[in-house]
Amino acid sequence: MYKQIITLFFTVTLMVTAIPASAENAPIRFAVPPWSGAMVKAEIATQILEAIGYTTATTPMDASEAYEALKNGDVDVFMSAWLPTQEMLLAPLLKNNSVHVAGANVEHARTGLCVPGYVSKKGVTSITDLAPSAAKFDSTIYNIEPTSGMYLVVDKYIHNDFEGLGSWKQKGTSIDNMLGNVIKAFKEKQWIVFSCWEPHWMNITLDMRYLKGVKGSEELIAENTINTLIRPELKTTYQTPYMILSRFKIDKLTQGKWTYDVSLKGQSVKETATSWIKGNLNVVRQWLGNLKVANGKRAVDIIETKF
Repeated sequence: MYKQIITLFFTVTLMVTAIPASAENAPIRFAVPPWSGAMVKAEIATQILEAIGYTTATTPMDASEAYEALKNGDVDVFMSAWLPTQEMLLAPLLKNNSVHVAGANVEHARTGLCVPGYVSKKGVTSITDLAPSAAKFDSTIYNIEPTSGMYLVVDKYIHNDFEGLGSWKQKGTSIDNMLGNVIKAFKEKQWIVFSCWEPHWMNITLDMRYLKGVKGSEELIAENTINTLIRPELKTTYQTPYMILSRFKIDKLTQGKWTYDVSLKGQSVKETATSWIKGNLNVVRQWLGNLKVANGKRAVDIIETKF
C-alpha cells in the first residue's frame, strides 16, 4: 500500500503558480520521508505556499538522506526531524551552521521499543527485560529503515552491549514491511519487540506497550518533538514562507489521524491534506497571521477563497 501512496504523492512533484516578486524563481524544495504523516504534513505546507503564489518541489528521501541534502544545499525544508532520536544526524549540521531549526511542528511525540500486550503481561515491561528473554524474541529487534534515527540508536545499543543486547540483531526495513511482521506476530501470538512511535496509527489499532527506559536509553525511549528544519538562507530569501513554516504546528492526535486515513482507510495524501485544510482554516489562520503576498493581499484571504 505504501508504494501506491508514494507513487500517487510524488507523481507531480512540482506545481508552478504566480511567483511573488520578492521570491526567487527557484522552488522551495521539501525533503519528504516515506512516512504517511510526514507526506501529509509536507503536502499541507506545499498546498498553502502554492496557493499564495510560491513554487514548491518535493523529493522523497529517508531521514539520513534529508540531512545530507540539507547540508549540501540540495533541499530547503525537512519537516520530520524527531528530536532527540535524530540528534546524531542533526548535531553536525548545527555545528557548521548549515541548518536552522524553524520550530517544533508537533510536541509530546514519543519514540521507543514496544511489545504486544500479551508479552507485557508475561513480565516484559522494560528494556532490561529483553536480554533474559532473548530466545523467545529470537534475539531480534524489528525496526524501520537502516538509515533512520531509531535504527542508528539501536545499532549503537547492540554495538555497546547495552543492557545485554550485544548478541542481538536488527531487522531494518520499510515501515510497511516492519508493521507487516508486527501484525503477523500479533495474530499468531508470537513474541516480538519493535520500534514504535507516536503519532502513528499503530497506537490506535494495536494492543502494544512501550517498554520503560533506563539511564542511557534516553535517545530512543523518550518524549520527542517533531521539528521543521530549513536551510538558513530561507529566512531571508523567502521570508513569508519561513514565517508560515515556523508557525506550522499541530497536535499529535492530528498527525496520528493522518496516518490512519492514508495507511488504513486508503485516502490519498493530497485528498487528506486538502480536506484537513478546508476543515481547519482556524488553525491555518494562526499560521498566516497578517502576512501579505507581493501584491499586498493578505495570505489568509487568499487561502480562505481557495479552500
